[in-house]
Amino acid sequence: MRTSHGDLRAEGWRATLRLLLAACLLALLPACNPGQRPHPLPQSTRNREGLVDGQVGAMRLLHVHILAPPMAQQKAGDDLGLYLTLVNDSDTPQKLDGVSTVHAENVVYRASSSAPRQAVNVTIPAGATLSLQQGQGRPHLEVIGIHRPLGATPIDVTFRFTTGTTTLRIPVLPLERGAGSPTPAHS
Repeated sequence: MRTSHGDLRAEGWRATLRLLLAACLLALLPACNPGQRPHPLPQSTRNREGLVDGQVGAMRLLHVHILAPPMAQQKAGDDLGLYLTLVNDSDTPQKLDGVSTVHAENVVYRASSSAPRQAVNVTIPAGATLSLQQGQGRPHLEVIGIHRPLGATPIDVTFRFTTGTTTLRIPVLPLERGAGSPTPAHS
């Protein structure tokens, strides 16, 4: 049986198309298997108050936000309050042993507004809720030495726990808004 030059060219195109189709399908395969799909960062959800909630392992981070003065009053080197509620849904104590952001020199823990700054090393007892929300004399985190005024632009902040690490995009809210100390909902 004889094949013409046109038949060979058509067969070559079909082979090329089959190869391209196979390559496209292989590229899409990880999206079909959620266990293999990389998780996009930051992993967070906004709650009804516009604050951010997140989770890593058994730890839930609720009502996470930063309070800052208006943009015109911010300057490089300022320190800002970072507020959240931590919920340990496990039967073992968990530890928050590091918080960081590329937008500031450091993040520290303060047992009260008059207490000295300390490295972040907070234990959350098994099944407990720990509020690090705004309030007179309450424990909280502080973002130390911002590199530039943040305005109201959300920033990525990484939280390191016993159970793992997560990065959340945290809203920067005006000081006068003050989110208070919301009570976490238990799931």
